[in-house]
Amino acid sequence: MLTTTLDTQRLQLRPFQSDDLARFWEIGHSDYEIARWLTGLTWPPIMMEAEAFIEKASAANPKTDSFPFAIEFDGQLVGGVEIEKPGDLKEFPELPTIGYWLSQKAQGQGFMVEACVAALHWGFSREACDVFAARVFATNYSSQKTLKKLGFEPAGVCLRYSKPLQQDVENIIMHLPRDRFEALHGDAHVMMGAAL
Repeated sequence: MLTTTLDTQRLQLRPFQSDDLARFWEIGHSDYEIARWLTGLTWPPIMMEAEAFIEKASAANPKTDSFPFAIEFDGQLVGGVEIEKPGDLKEFPELPTIGYWLSQKAQGQGFMVEACVAALHWGFSREACDVFAARVFATNYSSQKTLKKLGFEPAGVCLRYSKPLQQDVENIIMHLPRDRFEALHGDAHVMMGAAL
């Protein structure tokens, strides 16, 4: 059975739940410093969008759907990381992708790398693929640093319309070959172990 709860040294990745809505709205959806780096959020924020996300995320099937994990630290929601099915990135439609966000107060502690390593172990095990992709704003140097720590390297550029910024934004597309990831972070199937 494919697990949907992943424990790291400091964090727990778990499915989103309906009672995450208030905290999700407070630390993510309605925080401009988070929303400005995410192309799909309307700004000013709309509660109905947050409700729709939580409803969809709570019902996601880990075997077939793009799957968003809630990131918990010390029993409290601090962010999210999503393993997205192939097709999200039109330039490389055959590749699964990863996306993530972290509350402002939780940043600067290495949480994002820790959460993404766990999510990518899960993702490589589920997808049985050779490469993951990610897309990051060309000016989001912090996120680019995170991706490089995970083993991602630039593979191209693209333009995406940013709803919060209301303009096209240059993005860097990055690739993570499975062999590079596993050389840095361990074999996905071994790390997931009996949880699969």
